[in-house]
Amino acid sequence: MIRLRTERLELSTLTIDEASAISLGDRSGRIWADDYPTPGDLIVAGIALHAGEHYDEDAALGVLQMRLLPSESDPGPALVIGGIGFINPPDADGFAEVGYGIAESYQGQGFATEALLVVIDYARTQGALGVIAVTEIDNLPSQRLAQRCGLVFVGRFDSGDDRDLQRWELRFD
Repeated sequence: MIRLRTERLELSTLTIDEASAISLGDRSGRIWADDYPTPGDLIVAGIALHAGEHYDEDAALGVLQMRLLPSESDPGPALVIGGIGFINPPDADGFAEVGYGIAESYQGQGFATEALLVVIDYARTQGALGVIAVTEIDNLPSQRLAQRCGLVFVGRFDSGDDRDLQRWELRFD
């Protein structure tokens, strides 16, 4: 199980139990932001559940929930505000694809940047040769996040389902 920390966040493995709760909209006993899960979290939870016994909670490069740690001004329990993690293990070139999403009420506060930077560093320690991110052409906040974290735009491509996408890369040297 992965557990990463930043000054304000804890990133921990998305468990099958959490994926099930996300898919069912079961908030009981969970400390989630009011606008969590995001549509992207629902998709990721569905993929995890579809994988069933093949979903590996112990994968070195897995899917993580983003939790806001308590602070002096807000000493409550850690609040789930989004998700971040790896779409696939590293490809033939050694690049791990990272995806991310955060509840709208927590956007614009640097949380996604903080999380992506620690996940990039973690990928490096796990032997990846770099990371990639794929953004939709009209998702400017996601593109700015990729740029802030050192990823470089390398090109556009058609996803095959009429979506124009962009590929961003960061090669570890």
